[in-house]
Amino acid sequence: MNAPLATPSLRMSHSAGLIARGISKSFQHKVLAEIGLEVKPGELLALTGPSGAGKTTFCRILAGLERPDAGSVELGGRSMAGVPAGERKVALMFESYALYPHLTVRGNALSPLQAPGGRLPAAEAETRVDEVLELLEIRHLHARLPGALSGGQKQRVALARLLVQSPALYLLDEPISHLDAKLRHKLRGEIRRRLAQEPVPTIWATPDGMEALSVGDRVAVIENGRLEQIGTPEDIWLRPASARVAKLIGDPPMNLIDGELTRENGAIVFARRALKLTLTGPLARAAERAGGAAVTLGVRPDAIGFAPADAPEATPAEIYSNEPFGKHAILTIDLGALLAKVKTSMESAGALGADGGIGRNIGLTFPGEGMVLFDGATGRALSGD
Repeated sequence: MNAPLATPSLRMSHSAGLIARGISKSFQHKVLAEIGLEVKPGELLALTGPSGAGKTTFCRILAGLERPDAGSVELGGRSMAGVPAGERKVALMFESYALYPHLTVRGNALSPLQAPGGRLPAAEAETRVDEVLELLEIRHLHARLPGALSGGQKQRVALARLLVQSPALYLLDEPISHLDAKLRHKLRGEIRRRLAQEPVPTIWATPDGMEALSVGDRVAVIENGRLEQIGTPEDIWLRPASARVAKLIGDPPMNLIDGELTRENGAIVFARRALKLTLTGPLARAAERAGGAAVTLGVRPDAIGFAPADAPEATPAEIYSNEPFGKHAILTIDLGALLAKVKTSMESAGALGADGGIGRNIGLTFPGEGMVLFDGATGRALSGD
């Protein structure tokens, strides 16, 4: 008689972190296409991309709630193939909150510490819950049921239920999206600080590219189910790997201007109607690598300067709108059937006139820094890394 097959041990080493290889998933259409990444113990990876990019599906696959069509997941040095969700020791915060409607705020936060595999002595569990409820500023709501809470309060209860745990992996799906701006700003740093003290990997999924830059040790950008770029916040900000990354990151995002490369007097020139820029240094070298004349020039809004409208080095433009934001202002500039954003100081914006200078002709300068050249056919960066 054959001996029964041994059940593989689920004991996991925190030192091994998370490794996802070639994760693909389709429903009626392709949702994820060969996503691969590694998150080290104690590292927070921010996963960002527009709604529908596949962030939630990827998190659900890591948690064992969805089965991938292809690819593998390793957590703590162990393959998760065939391991059910309840045995993975993954703490997942659902975007939809998924609170128990019959349990109070305290009861919901306590629930993972009372479940099999997560039980703690009652006194220790209560202390941990009190600490987290205080951190999230909802301790005074401890006796309320979810039906008596606002959307932002429900989100903090779901976050509390995640933070009280000591899992092998934290997954946060848009954890602060429904909070007001002041509380979101405060809790972002508090949550990041708490998670940094845990010796396990964390993935924070958000459609907000600036939030991803602020919380992540590294940032992974996903669009249409494909991993566009992964790197440090500095890498993503200064060296976007594609035009798709550039349009997702920034406040406001990088201006993307389609144009063509020409040669004038031995120099390489980027041309788009009235806009003509002589490319020098890294941008000129990048232009040599272009597969054709068609390219896209990416210009960060804070890299554009002002000059007198009749200055020989200036590009003529017209002010379309002027939006003050306190510390800075965002100007929309008409370059001739093309609108671009300029981020400048309140002083510079105020000098344009009481009406914001709307309709006024000005000159713009485009310094070499803050610009990236992308291939017109593939959208991939020709300059940078």
